[in-house]
Amino acid sequence: MAKGSMFIALTALLVGIGAGVVVGRQSADDEVRRLHEVYYDYFADGDAKRIAEEIYAPNRMSFRESGVFVSSSAAEVEAGFAQAAESLSAQGYARSELPNPIICSPNPGTTIVSGRFKRYRTDGSVMTELGTTYIYGQTPDGWRIHATISHGPDTTIGCVDP
Repeated sequence: MAKGSMFIALTALLVGIGAGVVVGRQSADDEVRRLHEVYYDYFADGDAKRIAEEIYAPNRMSFRESGVFVSSSAAEVEAGFAQAAESLSAQGYARSELPNPIICSPNPGTTIVSGRFKRYRTDGSVMTELGTTYIYGQTPDGWRIHATISHGPDTTIGCVDP
C-alpha cells in the first residue's frame, strides 16, 4: 500500500473512531435525558417506589448546604422520596421542570445533568426555583443517579471541551 493510501486509511479510521465517540456520547446524553424526564414524571406523581427502583442507585449521595447525606439501600431512597412527596403535596406541589439542562458525558459510563429547575403548584404558580446537578452512572441495570449536588439556580456544572 502506498504511503498516501495508508495516510488516507489511517485518517478515515481516526475520523470514524472520533465520530463513534461523539455519537456514543450523544446517545448516552439522549438516553439519560429521556430517563431524567421519566424521573420528573415519577416525582410529580409521588411515585417514590419507582424512583428508588428505576432511577436512583441505592448508594445515593446528596451534597447539600448542610453537608453530605448518603443512602445505603433502595428502601432508604424510597423513604426519602416518599417523605419529600408528602411534604411537597401539602404545599400544593404539582410538577417540576428543568427546561434547559446542561447534559454532558465526561466518559462513557458517566453523564451529568445540571441546571435550574422550577417547582410548580397545582394552580400553575411557581413554588420555587432551585439549582441541582445529577450525576448518572451506567450500571448493569442501566443508567442510575448516584449523586446529586444542590446549588443556586444560577449555577450549573458540566463538561468543558478543550
